[in-house]
Amino acid sequence: MNDTTITTVHCHLLTQDLSRSAIRWAGGNMRYWNTALIEVATAGGLRGFGEAYYPGLSAPLATRALTENFAPLLIAEDATEATALFHRMRSKSLAWGKSGLPLMVAGSIEVALWDIKAQALGVPLHQLLGGKAHDAITVYASGGTDAPRDQLVAEMESYLERGFRAVKIRIGRSVAEDVEKVRLCRDVLGADVELMVDAVMGHNPNPFSAKEALARINAIEKFDITWFEDPVANSDYAGCAYVRQHSPVPVAAGETAVGVNDFLPYFEHGALDWVQPDPTHSGGIGECMAIAALARAHGVRVIYHSWGMAPCLAANYSLAFADPHARYLEYPTHGLPLVEELAETPFRLVDGKFAAPTQPGLGVKLTDDILARYAFVEGSTFWP
Repeated sequence: MNDTTITTVHCHLLTQDLSRSAIRWAGGNMRYWNTALIEVATAGGLRGFGEAYYPGLSAPLATRALTENFAPLLIAEDATEATALFHRMRSKSLAWGKSGLPLMVAGSIEVALWDIKAQALGVPLHQLLGGKAHDAITVYASGGTDAPRDQLVAEMESYLERGFRAVKIRIGRSVAEDVEKVRLCRDVLGADVELMVDAVMGHNPNPFSAKEALARINAIEKFDITWFEDPVANSDYAGCAYVRQHSPVPVAAGETAVGVNDFLPYFEHGALDWVQPDPTHSGGIGECMAIAALARAHGVRVIYHSWGMAPCLAANYSLAFADPHARYLEYPTHGLPLVEELAETPFRLVDGKFAAPTQPGLGVKLTDDILARYAFVEGSTFWP
């Protein structure tokens, strides 16, 4: 097998300028989209990648600093020992990194290590996580951010033209605005396309109370909603449980939780029908597999969250294709070029599904041209 001794660990910061097409939603307005791409290189020439999704968006400089902090723990070690090296990073950061940003970054490094191991063995990553459980999985278009009516109609029509059979939209304005948005999208999509609704309250500085969330759910239930996502603040486990107990629509959450310990209260409170871990945010491949096991034990289904660039999608899709219970893949439709440009193989929708990947590892492609065209903009932030 190729020499998998780690030689370098580096965090590449990339910026996509959204000045011509800012993404607007209840959580804020995106002027820039920053991506933190962690690269681990080996003596044998292999390069593994892990995208630090939320850290890259909102704290790129801190993400780079944490990567540099963890790097000495990894140099000269065997990259294929992903789990052992992840726990080394955890053990050396117990006093300050039990959750939050340090765990996110350590988990993203761990994803890069898994990428290297799969490349070294010449197999897609899902083969190392239990094997291929699906030939193809239904993909839902994840968009529906704030936009004028005509643009929203055009967006929904484009999903139909592209062959999506499921769509997720964002709400979080007034009750009347939210109901009208859901009604409009359902009218355009028709009855045969699944519709998911994301309230995005895990990102909102003024989140719904449980009763406010239920008012939204009751107002839109008639539009046949597959699930209602992020109904309350991300730390309001009791509120989320109250919503689920009284909701006629299944409840989903978890995309802002980090590590098993953040997810456990959701299960203990009986707060969810669907849980949404993400290895590029929740603490890596191993943490997500533990979260998925807990979910199954509590009768909760798993939807792997994916709203980053190609490395984020590839990591989440690898977990989904290895999970016999996975039903959906999330595909972000914000139109950012690095969703596709960082992928060796384009994501191709066939009959509303993506087929299981066949390339070794995650299939991430990072070139000097990409680094130059998306050079990090100093002072750029996720929020305006």
